[in-house]
Amino acid sequence: MRFIDSNVFIYHMAGDPNYGDKASSILERIERGEEAAVSTLAIAQVCSYLKWKRRADVIPSFIAFLSSLPNLVKVETTFLDLVEAADLCREVGWDKWDDVIIAIQMKKLGVDEIYSNDKDLDQIPSIRRVFD
Repeated sequence: MRFIDSNVFIYHMAGDPNYGDKASSILERIERGEEAAVSTLAIAQVCSYLKWKRRADVIPSFIAFLSSLPNLVKVETTFLDLVEAADLCREVGWDKWDDVIIAIQMKKLGVDEIYSNDKDLDQIPSIRRVFD
């Protein structure tokens, strides 16, 4: 199982000329049954992006799409995740708040790979970033 970062959904929906095809390929594999997980934090990031792009009308379709994938685990972001992330950021001097929260959630699930194009994740030793 791999985690999915918000940028995969964004590249796919935006039809990004550089990364859209890779993102679409990843989502197609999940639609065909590949097990994956996504954080409610990443889902909220995608919804915020859509609102920022004045595409809030797409949010219900995006949520319906996620709901239609029984093999996609939706990981709730909890207050304890935030507390643990704050402690870790302070301990190691990182400011990549969202990445640390996702890393903590991945660790809890025993997942060490994430579909993402975010190179900042390469700084977290427990994570292997995949974008193919």
